[in-house]
Amino acid sequence: MKTTMAAAAATLLALSLTSCGGNDDAEASQAISASIMKSQSSSGNEAASQLLSLKKKEADCIGDGLVDKIGTDQLREYKLLTKDNKAGKDVTTVKMSEGDAKATTNVLFDCTDVPGMMKKAMNSSGQVPAEMQDCVNKALSDQALRGMFTHVFQGNEEQAKKDLIQPMMKCANPNAG
Repeated sequence: MKTTMAAAAATLLALSLTSCGGNDDAEASQAISASIMKSQSSSGNEAASQLLSLKKKEADCIGDGLVDKIGTDQLREYKLLTKDNKAGKDVTTVKMSEGDAKATTNVLFDCTDVPGMMKKAMNSSGQVPAEMQDCVNKALSDQALRGMFTHVFQGNEEQAKKDLIQPMMKCANPNAG
């Protein structure tokens, strides 16, 4: 379960940054959106697609938001986009500034119902026994997920796991200290 949550966070951003297109912001935004939709339907992304399944409108919102809040130039500086708006560095190796990580997280949460998707996926995946679902749903709060995504986007996967997984582990073993 640890890797599933961190992988979902990293994959969502990776999906939103695997793009192709021209040099201006509008083209970068459209390319990001198109890439999200294409990546969701490609093989090899089944786990991420199960956790975070985005509609075209949401993908458009993420593309617009990342270009607006982070900026094409900054996305390129992080090497997440090349100068030709193609996929660059793997998102799991990027370390965004705290401000950009928070802005990226806000874009995702403003454009999608991340907590709803995560709860639905976790509860329907069979990973969470029925008697633990209420506890896990509380652990998958907006605040906890925002913290986890922000840490992942800063390259601090260990803190992301700690912030989210520890409360979930308490669901599995409520008597643990």
